[in-house]
Amino acid sequence: MRSKGTWVLLLYVLATLLLGLVFTYATQEVLEWFRVYDIPILGQNFLLSQLIGGGIAVLIAIYAAFLNQRSRDFVEQCIEELGKVAFPSGAETRKSTYTVIAVCLVAAVILGFFDTFFGWLSNNDFFLG
Repeated sequence: MRSKGTWVLLLYVLATLLLGLVFTYATQEVLEWFRVYDIPILGQNFLLSQLIGGGIAVLIAIYAAFLNQRSRDFVEQCIEELGKVAFPSGAETRKSTYTVIAVCLVAAVILGFFDTFFGWLSNNDFFLG
């Protein structure tokens, strides 16, 4: 099992990547709104909006991971609590999945029956008279 610090770092890296993607799209929209051309920085696959969005995400991640102790403590506590979770076994998961599928199928049959029945009643004008 990996140490808690490794999981914290991994979480921050994943959050940075996701945040970078969001900020990249936001930067593209802002550049379009100001009618600024999104110039390529390192070839056609790396644009100015990606540089700005990724830079903002990295700065936020550095602040959250290293400069703001409260956010780091929160992430560490979340990882500790996740370690206490008792995950179901594969057999329990399969059994629960089959139960959910069976209940959904029974509900679908019952609802389909009522839909067909009330559709037949409304098509034959049983509700009008």
